[in-house]
Amino acid sequence: MSSSKLIVIFGSTGNQGGSVVNSFLDDPVWRVRAITRNSSSPKAQALATRGAEVVQADIDSPATLSAALEGAHAIFAVSDFWGLYGDPANRSKAKPGQPLNVWAGEHETQQLKNVIDAAAKVPTLERFILSSLSNPTKWSKGKYTHVYHFDSKANAEQYGRDKYPELFAKTSVFQAGLFLSNFVLNGITKLVKNADGVVQFIGALDVDNKLPFIAAEEDSGPIVKALVQEPAGKNLIAYREWLTLRELAEIFTKATGRKAEAVTVPKGQFGPGVPDELKQELEDNFAYFNEFGYEGRDDPTVIHPRELESPPSLDTVYDYFKKQNWSKVFNE
Repeated sequence: MSSSKLIVIFGSTGNQGGSVVNSFLDDPVWRVRAITRNSSSPKAQALATRGAEVVQADIDSPATLSAALEGAHAIFAVSDFWGLYGDPANRSKAKPGQPLNVWAGEHETQQLKNVIDAAAKVPTLERFILSSLSNPTKWSKGKYTHVYHFDSKANAEQYGRDKYPELFAKTSVFQAGLFLSNFVLNGITKLVKNADGVVQFIGALDVDNKLPFIAAEEDSGPIVKALVQEPAGKNLIAYREWLTLRELAEIFTKATGRKAEAVTVPKGQFGPGVPDELKQELEDNFAYFNEFGYEGRDDPTVIHPRELESPPSLDTVYDYFKKQNWSKVFNE
């Protein structure tokens, strides 16, 4: 591709978008337009200093999107369910009697629809990369219907496929696997030590079920770049390694020297910090992973990174665990 190529990246100061920005800023063939809601934030200004064109736009405001996408040859679109759910400013936005996570799912779908609508009108566009996830309601045949943070993205993706076939002829889907950072930062899945000092990977997951693990802040960029450069039509489950929790615990011990184990808790047992409206979502979420796979394993369109024409070279889970400050995580 010529040096005139422009990629527009949403979520440019977040995990996925930030990694995509990094990968393309390092390539002189591409110009990077980083989309942010606040162009004066320190993260946005840092991107500008590194050579990105920082543009202020908001996926909640469709009127801001056409100018932000003007001249784009590639677009990376990403949304943030958990950001919507966790923002105190959104707590009053649900309808009477509507759980906040249900509202967040509906709102995230609309945000992605806004981006899809705008992308479909860009005449220069050659490749659209949509960050999505599998559809638990569909692939479980209606058994698990409360995994709103998955269905919300999948519903927007289906909207785009149905309404804009020409756009989706230029589209590949990026499904980020389970974030390794959840073991470091997430209050629900953060690693803990038991009374004997053993580090525990604890949750309602089958410890021998294979799952995709990704360091989204590092791996998203190289994988998305590969998708941009390859023919469209990919539905990629993105990860650095495909592991069970038992294997994950073994790798953790090798990387850190700390004894670790994988523990499955009884169905419906959650820590005291889990809000009531999330309990059904998480229960369905983990049950879906156990029974139907993170990626919806019955979906015949899903491919793995090794099936790309030019798979990116990524670090290992061992590398990720090795470099974390676990003393800080465990408050030692």
